[in-house]
Amino acid sequence: MTLACLRQLLEVTPLPQRGADVDVLLASFEAMYAAREVVLAGAGPVTIESPEAQELLFELARRDEAWAAALSEALSSVGTARQNLGRLRSYAR
Repeated sequence: MTLACLRQLLEVTPLPQRGADVDVLLASFEAMYAAREVVLAGAGPVTIESPEAQELLFELARRDEAWAAALSEALSSVGTARQNLGRLRSYAR
């Protein structure tokens, strides 16, 4: 993978929006994921040829971790909302 590919990956991998609605977060993730697939389709094998490549890979990993945390938080909030809805339904009976 060239430095140009790594730069393109960073360009299409923004950090997730903090506090974004779950639907907005998922739409942003899907758009980012699709854009990354396009970049990766033209990339070759990963080679870390320079300190700059290492820095770019580190930043990509940091952003991936941020997305994983944001998606995990969204999943948790949806689960909590479903539990609360179930409780409300049982109280309404």
